[in-house]
Amino acid sequence: MSRTHDEVEVQVQLQEGMEPQVQRYAKKKVMAVLAHTGRPVLYARVRLQRIANPAAVRPVIARAEIDLNGRPVHAEASADSPYEGVDLLRDRLQARLEHHHGHR
Repeated sequence: MSRTHDEVEVQVQLQEGMEPQVQRYAKKKVMAVLAHTGRPVLYARVRLQRIANPAAVRPVIARAEIDLNGRPVHAEASADSPYEGVDLLRDRLQARLEHHHGHR
């Protein structure tokens, strides 16, 4: 049985010390992108972490791993803040999903 985007639970993993509100924000943004896939989403995970190096220009890394009906889709973005990272990740994920949509 396949699940639609409405049924899949987007797992959001935050690095310790990040605001819990970022988790809800990331889930909402990724769910909005997944709503337009037109194919079953079997798995969705977002990970946010901050690089410990104080000299890092964009220290927040946001990563998404999606299983789109058996096809893995990955996206990554670097940003200054977790919220910016989620927004950039959303844009990249949307572009990747559109690319995969054309390659059924």
